[in-house]
Amino acid sequence: MVFGIRTALTLVLTLFLNVAALYLVTASPAYAEKSNASDIKVIQGLLDAKQYEDADRQALLFAESALQQETPTSGFFTLAELLQTSSRFESSIAVLNAALEAYTREGKLSEVARALLYLGQSERQLANYVTAQDYLRRAMSIAQMKKQKLLQAKISLEMGIVFKEQGEVERALEPLKEALGIFRNNDSIADSSACLSHIGDIYALLDQNTQALSYYNDAFSAISNTANKQLMGIIKTRLGALQLKNNEKEKALRSITGGLDLLLATNDVGAISEAKIVLGRALIETGNEPRGISLLQEAMSFAAESGQTRLVNDVRLALAQNYLREQKFDLALAFASEGLTDAREKGNLRGQLRFLAIQLSASVSLGDFQKALDIQSVIQKLREALLSSENQNALKGLQAEIELVRQSKELERLEESKQLVIAQAEKEKLKNTLFWSASLAVLLMMFLLWSRFKERQQTIILRREVRLQTEALQDKNSELERAYKTLEHVSLRDPLTGLYNRYYLESQLPEEIKRSQIEISKNATTSGKHDLLCLLIDIDHFKRINDDFGHLAGDKVLEGFAAVLKEVFRNTDLIIRWGGEEFLVVCRHSSREELPELAERCRETVASHVFDIGDSKTIKVTCSIGFSILPPNEIVNFDNAWRRTFEVVDYALYAAKLSGRNGWIGVIETYNTTTSNRTSLDKKFDFPSSRIATSFNNIASIHWPEEVAG
Repeated sequence: MVFGIRTALTLVLTLFLNVAALYLVTASPAYAEKSNASDIKVIQGLLDAKQYEDADRQALLFAESALQQETPTSGFFTLAELLQTSSRFESSIAVLNAALEAYTREGKLSEVARALLYLGQSERQLANYVTAQDYLRRAMSIAQMKKQKLLQAKISLEMGIVFKEQGEVERALEPLKEALGIFRNNDSIADSSACLSHIGDIYALLDQNTQALSYYNDAFSAISNTANKQLMGIIKTRLGALQLKNNEKEKALRSITGGLDLLLATNDVGAISEAKIVLGRALIETGNEPRGISLLQEAMSFAAESGQTRLVNDVRLALAQNYLREQKFDLALAFASEGLTDAREKGNLRGQLRFLAIQLSASVSLGDFQKALDIQSVIQKLREALLSSENQNALKGLQAEIELVRQSKELERLEESKQLVIAQAEKEKLKNTLFWSASLAVLLMMFLLWSRFKERQQTIILRREVRLQTEALQDKNSELERAYKTLEHVSLRDPLTGLYNRYYLESQLPEEIKRSQIEISKNATTSGKHDLLCLLIDIDHFKRINDDFGHLAGDKVLEGFAAVLKEVFRNTDLIIRWGGEEFLVVCRHSSREELPELAERCRETVASHVFDIGDSKTIKVTCSIGFSILPPNEIVNFDNAWRRTFEVVDYALYAAKLSGRNGWIGVIETYNTTTSNRTSLDKKFDFPSSRIATSFNNIASIHWPEEVAG
């Protein structure tokens, strides 16, 4: 009987030990890590097979399971990178939020910062830029506290990309260049190359194409000896986009196709779609419109499915621009309206401006001038709101940084208190349980009192810091406003003469032509100053000045010539440096009958002026002038009106030079009736007849270009 009881007890004890051993094995970190690696491999297989819904479900199950483990798994980041590469950004955010919760609970600050960085990347891909900036600022505060330079550089790189995609290109340069320095010091080739590529993007957006090309080439050279096909493909595609912008269409096609081939060998489906968008634009511009539109629609389908609003709007913008060129204005307006709606929902002011510009051009082309005026008014308000919104974002960023410093200190205290509890638990094993329980209660009470005291002190410090930071923010806002005005001045004026450049003329001229035509139609039976006058002025023998006296002397003459034009013409007239020694003047609220008088006054003032060229030397110069009313005949379409006007004044200027220089020739008006004495100018531009004025002896003494060529 005793033997039977002993045997039964032995069997029960053996069963208990086996169950306990099984529990310890399955609960161990090594077993959990092995299980997690297996789950990630399954998810990767689903992503490779493009079974995205199944992959999303498995990823969510992985996140929930990993949160139950005592020790957070390193597999969070591996899985997040896989999901981001496959453009499953919503799923990656769910996984990363789980990682953030797990690592915060454990007080692992470095992993918290890394999770915040990945969250910022995913939110940026979904065009949630405000949320992305918040995550990145929190990550940066932790990285700076932990003095992790390489992590700081990665965060700065991502912050620069966020600013770039929002169109805040000047703000983007500072974090990108800061990141580039750290990457180079750490011999991080891939990150350095990515940084150079994004800086190239910014210079391309600023139309500084030479600098953009230099950065792209440096980026490609840095990565060319590696096996990083993904980054090489992205850089080649961006280089092709720059070549397309420079009208090097064949080069662009080769570069973009080569970049796409490299990307197709990777799993980065987002980068592949971006390359298809650029290739689609290139094919359209080289005449293969069906294939180009097919690629754009394919990229649109993928971007919409993966929730990438930025890519969707890139496609909409490309399609709208294409239909605008083809004069399919209804289609252009439809895509522009969809893009405008998305941009408004995301609060993307610069995106709204791009789509509104297309709507403005389409409305003008359709003759809907009232709608065009309304759109122009909205554009102006958005430009004014842009500066204000940037100031608000800066304030939000400051508040987020202050809040995160507080949270980071809380995490440090949590880690310290955890170590204290562990130490107390070890001492409990050596002494009486009741005694140490009471001691622990006293310690916890003291800790709570101390925490309340420190919290009050910290609140006082934070209030003082917020006040100081608010004052600093006001100073930054003033600097930002000054920088914005400086940027506007640089982008719209010629740096040598201080005159307006072509970009300013292109922004002002459509409204002026519409205003002039509306006033003329309203006052058709009355005389008045309702006309637009266009004069193209060229300095005679300017090359000889550069050859005889040097380019510095030539620059002095150009500066002096600009001053003379300001003296001759009114402050309300548009005086443009057109290029080289050519200047264009558009006189507003004028009468066509004033053209000969204006041209002669300009010619005479220039001829009598003494130009200082430095080193106590002076010279005199003359000028030749071609002019016309703008437009010379009835043309509704702005592009045609401006192109025809410029061709007429350029032709007249050429004739003035052939006829002896230091003179002027131009068209005062054209008629609808044909006469027998039509000039070469009438025949060239298909005018039935015209009234021409000249400073030379008479119209018969003019040497027209066709006559000289003959």
